[in-house]
Amino acid sequence: MYKLTIVAGPGRGTSYQLQDGETSLGRQGGNTIVLQSSKVSKRHCALLVDSAGIAVKDLGSSNGTFVNGALAKQKVIKPGDRISIGEFVLELSKPQQRQAVAAGQPQTLQLQGIASAAQSVAHPVGMTGSINLNVSAQAQDRVPSDLKGKVIWYFEKFVMPFFYGFTMKQEWKIVCATLFGAFVVGNLFLTVSPLVSSNREMLVKEVGRRALFMAREIVERNAAAIAAGAETKTDIGSIEREEGVRLAVLADMDGRIIAPAQRMNQYFTGGPEAAVAIKARDLFRKGRETGIMHEVDSSTVIAIEPVKVLSQQAGKNVTAGMAIVALDSTLSTMGFGEIGMVYSEVLILTGLLAGLIMFVMFRLTLKPFEVLNDDIDKVLKGEIGQVTHEFRMEELDQLWDIINSTLQRVPKSGGISSPASGGGLSGMNAEDFLGPVKMVGEVARFGIAMCDAEKKMIYLNAMFEEITGIRADNAIGQELSSQARDQAFAQLANDISDRAPAGASISEDFDFSGVSYKIHVGGLGAPGMNAKGYVMTIVKVEG
Repeated sequence: MYKLTIVAGPGRGTSYQLQDGETSLGRQGGNTIVLQSSKVSKRHCALLVDSAGIAVKDLGSSNGTFVNGALAKQKVIKPGDRISIGEFVLELSKPQQRQAVAAGQPQTLQLQGIASAAQSVAHPVGMTGSINLNVSAQAQDRVPSDLKGKVIWYFEKFVMPFFYGFTMKQEWKIVCATLFGAFVVGNLFLTVSPLVSSNREMLVKEVGRRALFMAREIVERNAAAIAAGAETKTDIGSIEREEGVRLAVLADMDGRIIAPAQRMNQYFTGGPEAAVAIKARDLFRKGRETGIMHEVDSSTVIAIEPVKVLSQQAGKNVTAGMAIVALDSTLSTMGFGEIGMVYSEVLILTGLLAGLIMFVMFRLTLKPFEVLNDDIDKVLKGEIGQVTHEFRMEELDQLWDIINSTLQRVPKSGGISSPASGGGLSGMNAEDFLGPVKMVGEVARFGIAMCDAEKKMIYLNAMFEEITGIRADNAIGQELSSQARDQAFAQLANDISDRAPAGASISEDFDFSGVSYKIHVGGLGAPGMNAKGYVMTIVKVEG
């Protein structure tokens, strides 16, 4: 099932379902689709739908039927192609394909809207077929076999739809700022967190080495007394009074404290330190010769060193006790406030760097389009022959080619011949210029409108509607001044049109909602003659 939608001209947005067989289009009431316009013939063209596909056939219309900007008598068409009939532009589509896009499948590149509009109005000279930036549904559903292709496929299918939708809802600068903000935060945690964690591990190990050193001091101080069975002569000296020492004791293998004297004969059985001591005792009984170090919790590191004495019965050294030292690790590691300061400093520095990079990338993205806007304006004035392509951006090569091809068909104000020079423009009227103006209007990123000699509007593009608030549905056939919401703009439009001579243009500055624009009005026709119509362009002034 195919659908035909009016994408430009009166009734824009109206859709028609196409049934199998013939669907006729024209301004007469007996046609399947009636298009009320003097530019449309009574029976203009027909669409022939069958199982093999769909074709368009011109029925001898006065103004011709165009497919993607090229005159066609009979041509096979496919979804995405656009048919121009008088002032109407209709696009062929299949509803199920659009549903697939709505479901989140990335069927088009971000430039599809611009390229599709350009595709509908012109073909580059010497090119056949249509410029198509669509990724086919079949290719989208087929998972590539190679690893790189799979990664790209899954990323495009499941990740990019979110960003495509975000770009459609937000301004490009907001998208850039959001992505770079996410980069800054992600970079902060991916780079700083491991460093902070590694630094803490190093500090904890250093605290553990200090605790082991203290435990060995206790062992060396009391090994002889334990070997002689003189427990009353044991002591741990001043170790328990040193900074950061939470626990310093000498205990036997049953957990009974031997020193210090004030805790003698108490049993070391409670708390996480005791649990570590029990595990260490079991390891020493199994033959472990060296001490152990363990982080009890985020603030405590414990070290346990065995006390070895010679056993006459066993004929070897055996473990007779344990020196246990627990230190406060928070005195050496960074606190929450210090860590917060590190994160804050890194966040600020990374944010400044990311902001600079974002600004550069944002300007690099917009600059080619700013140059394109200026060049289109210069081409229309006849100052240059075609838009320049100074920036290397392979993805936009086709768009530049289409725009250049379109502009070559538009008469320039500097190149209109006078009657004296043999030019034949004196007998033309505004409608004769309408086709080229429409072609430019569909691809232009600035507002463009056209009026006849009586200043009645015969065309305006979507950007002109957005800037001025004037709607084509109500404005076509009416004077611009009667449709303008801003009276100052209405007066300016009348004044500048009165002063615009045929074959040349004049410019004025004007603000819409506080935004500065440059308004150009050019008179259509041969120099020295009365203007046959007027073309107005509204270009945003980049501050």
